[in-house]
Amino acid sequence: MDGIQKTFQELYDFHNRMVESKIRFIATDLPKIDEQLTAQREYLKRLLDEETELSTVIIQSDSFDVLEQLIVELNTKYQTKGEYENTLRQLSTVDSKLAELNEELAAIDNNLFSDEFALKIKDQINKFNRHFSSVSHELYGEKYALKFDPKIVKGRRLYEFTAFNLNFSSGKKQGEISCFDIAYTLFADEENIPCMHFLLNDKKELMHGNQLLKVANLVNAKGIQLVASILKDKLPVVLNKDEYVILKLSQDDKLFRIESRE
Repeated sequence: MDGIQKTFQELYDFHNRMVESKIRFIATDLPKIDEQLTAQREYLKRLLDEETELSTVIIQSDSFDVLEQLIVELNTKYQTKGEYENTLRQLSTVDSKLAELNEELAAIDNNLFSDEFALKIKDQINKFNRHFSSVSHELYGEKYALKFDPKIVKGRRLYEFTAFNLNFSSGKKQGEISCFDIAYTLFADEENIPCMHFLLNDKKELMHGNQLLKVANLVNAKGIQLVASILKDKLPVVLNKDEYVILKLSQDDKLFRIESRE
């Protein structure tokens, strides 16, 4: 028992010495800590006072207005920058799409201008020319025909379609147009291509009356309606009947009833 009491007494004494040591340490360092804390508080107060003074100076001077203006301009520039970036993204997207479409067009061109496709065009033109030559022979005693030639215009390949016959007179040209329109309608029916079964023409007064009569008889026989504007005195007597006339116009009865001012 005496040994145990001695051990407890030693531990108790050791603990008391440790507590006394901590008290001396704290008592020694506490004034220093208080001094440092006081110094830091005074330094912080000086900084706050300087901040207040600077804020007052900025607010009371023109510099603040300039700063606000700069901020507004900067925000505007950022907005413009965003718009430009968006435009650039759109342009980039368009460029990519154009490159893709150009590749597709190149593939289409390669197909359109291949030897195989040229043979298809020639075959279809031969079918059309059978009607073209037949109609022109019936109307003019001549056999018109269409031909095609590949060309390059402004770097693009294309097919140019021309007629063999060279008619320089205005009336003959109008007749050639009528022959072409009638022939195409017949060709479209043969190929099951949807098309209108009426022809809308102008300047038919340039054609001779006998030719107009031939055209009228031919389209009537083929089930095609011909609508043409023509001067009354240029209309053949046979066709100058109310049953063939849809609308009559004159200086006193104009299309939209619009009177001219003198």
